[in-house]
Amino acid sequence: MEPARRFVFNGHASALGGQLYKVRNKPAALVIEVDGASALGPTGGRSVATIPGREYADVVRFGGGRTRAEGLFDDPKKAFAVGSKGVQDELTSSTRVSAELHDLQIGRDPVVTIGLLRASLSGRSPDGSGEPSVVPDKDTTIEGVKVGDFGLTVTLNLRPFQKYDTRSKLVAAIDDTRQVKLLDRQLLMRGAAGARKSRLRLENRNLIYGTIVREIHWTRKPYPGAEIEGHGVTIPNFGRIVFGEIIITAESRRLTMARFQLGSPDDGYGDGADVGCNGSWA
Repeated sequence: MEPARRFVFNGHASALGGQLYKVRNKPAALVIEVDGASALGPTGGRSVATIPGREYADVVRFGGGRTRAEGLFDDPKKAFAVGSKGVQDELTSSTRVSAELHDLQIGRDPVVTIGLLRASLSGRSPDGSGEPSVVPDKDTTIEGVKVGDFGLTVTLNLRPFQKYDTRSKLVAAIDDTRQVKLLDRQLLMRGAAGARKSRLRLENRNLIYGTIVREIHWTRKPYPGAEIEGHGVTIPNFGRIVFGEIIITAESRRLTMARFQLGSPDDGYGDGADVGCNGSWA
C-alpha cells in the first residue's frame, strides 16, 4: 500500500538557552536549563509552557517566560471530510509559534538588562511552489534594554519579512531596484561606510541571514567604550549581544530576539526568545 500524502507540521519555541564555559575566571560546564519549551509533533496540535524564573551562577537571570506552538488545519469540517480517505492534499494549514521572556539579566559588571523579549512567527502550508509562507507577527518586540544604567533603544522593522513571505520572493526583490532599498539594511547589504554591497549574504546557496532590527541607538548617553555595529553591541567587560536575527531558507524561518557571547571574567553563549516555523508535504 502506497503511503498517503500528508502535511508534516514543524514548529518550536524556546524562551532561553545556552551554556557557560567560564565563571569568575574559572573553567565551568554550566548548561542553561529551563523548565519548559514548546514543539509540535508531525500531526500538529498545541504545545504550551509557562516557565518560572531562575538564576545561573549569578551570570544569567530571568523573571519568567512563556512559549506556545500551534499547528492546525484551517478548516476543521473539511479535515473531517477527508479524514477517512487519509489524503490531505485538499487541506491548508497554519502554524504559529511564540516565545516570551521577562526581566532577563546577563553579566555582572556591567549587567545587561532586557525587560521583555517576544518572538512570534506565523506560517501557512506551501502550495505549488513548495515554499511555506512564514512571517514575523506584529507583537514581536524588544523592550527595556539597558547596559548598567545606560538605556539602549532597539527599533524593529518587520515589514520586509512580512511583505516577502517566502525565500523566493525575497531573492527576487533583491534584483528589483524599486524594492531593494526596503531590504538592503535588513539583509546586511550595506558596508560600514553605508555603501551597498554587491551581493546577498548566502550560505550554501540556500540560507539567508538577516535582521529585523532597523536601528539601535543609546537612549541618552552611551555606555563608556561600548560600540554599536549594525544589529549588535560590543560592551567592555561583557562581550557582545546581537538582536533580532532571522535565518531564512526555502523551507523555514528562524527568529532569535537576543543572542549573547560573554567575555572575561565569564565566558559562554546564550539566547533569549527563539522560534522556528515551517512545514512540508510528505
